[in-house]
Amino acid sequence: MNAFFSGYQAALHREAVRPAGPAPSFDGLGLAHLILDMGFGGAERLAQNLAIAMGKCGARCHVLCLDAVSGNTEPLARHGIPVELVKRRQVPFDPVVCLRLVRRLRALGIGLLHAHDLASLAYAVAAGRVLGIPVVMTEHSRHYIEERGLRRLEKRLLCLGVGRLVTVSPELAAASASRDGVRPDKVTVIENGVDAERFACACRQVLREELDLADDALLVGMVGRLETIKGPDVLLAAFAGLASWFPEARLAFAGEGALESGLRGTAEALGLSDRVHFLGSRADIPDVMAGLDVLALPSRSEGLPFALLEGMAAGRAVAATAVGRVPGLVKPTEGPPNGLLVPPGDAAALAGALASLLADAPLRLRLGGAARDFVERRYDQRVMVRDYQTVYRRVLAGRAGL
Repeated sequence: MNAFFSGYQAALHREAVRPAGPAPSFDGLGLAHLILDMGFGGAERLAQNLAIAMGKCGARCHVLCLDAVSGNTEPLARHGIPVELVKRRQVPFDPVVCLRLVRRLRALGIGLLHAHDLASLAYAVAAGRVLGIPVVMTEHSRHYIEERGLRRLEKRLLCLGVGRLVTVSPELAAASASRDGVRPDKVTVIENGVDAERFACACRQVLREELDLADDALLVGMVGRLETIKGPDVLLAAFAGLASWFPEARLAFAGEGALESGLRGTAEALGLSDRVHFLGSRADIPDVMAGLDVLALPSRSEGLPFALLEGMAAGRAVAATAVGRVPGLVKPTEGPPNGLLVPPGDAAALAGALASLLADAPLRLRLGGAARDFVERRYDQRVMVRDYQTVYRRVLAGRAGL
């Protein structure tokens, strides 16, 4: 595993300094992204960004959802990319929807399938086998696998039918080989990337005027699903612990999920309902990030979170949990420091980190500036797209190596 990480870090350095180059042509390629829905999570953002980028390179892109067409589909529509529902039943595998998917893919002239979760991968592999088209899978996290050990076997078997498994971090790649039994030569690491210019040009006042915040109000925010794995309960507990010390501080949750009702009830019980804002799912993430003073990432598990990259690209001071690839991005002690790390599930530690940032405006500026510089150098979306194009090209050519 150490050799894997050493080789990966050397390759990452080369990629960071290599220019993106001109966009290659994929004229006429029918490319379908298969995903559960088009919400506002990292998998959905990657599917959206790749579809738009590949469309600009001549591909005919489609997004097919198995559960719901919801969330942020407007950018796809603006670029002429259809989003369709191929509704599955809530059973382990629905052969009827698989047949429907095969017919739809054939009608669309799809030549390459890209799945973004394990459930979608099962349908992608089956349809790909029937139609004789290759399949690429991106693994964004592995908490869903760790929750149920049988899923490791499911993943191993399904990956026999993919041309390439892409993971968003070297940690996920190593676990795929060591824990899930996926052949290492079938795994490629492509870390997420962001369009930093979108975040540099965002307007700070949009969110603050919406929330009617005073000029001296300090706003802590979380962007992500309100689910246990993302830790919004930990963040609310941390905020409650420091609220009396920072009476001008506010907390905003941008996202939806099963915990929202409970979080609202807890905030009310703590007497904080007027200081805790629930924004729902947002399409204007750059403006949301710009309106924050501090971005909190309290997740219990992560791959490489888009929300963290986007907050850093926006120049926000960050307090994040040391999970997944996060310690590879947030470096409190390496020069220059660009954020603060805390253990997952530790509300007291998170409260301490947030208090340090809220109390020190110059520190927030220094960390935020270093975070923005780091993302601009190392996590350019153009490099990410080019690396996926390399995977697509080689899978289409029938070559396994990258």
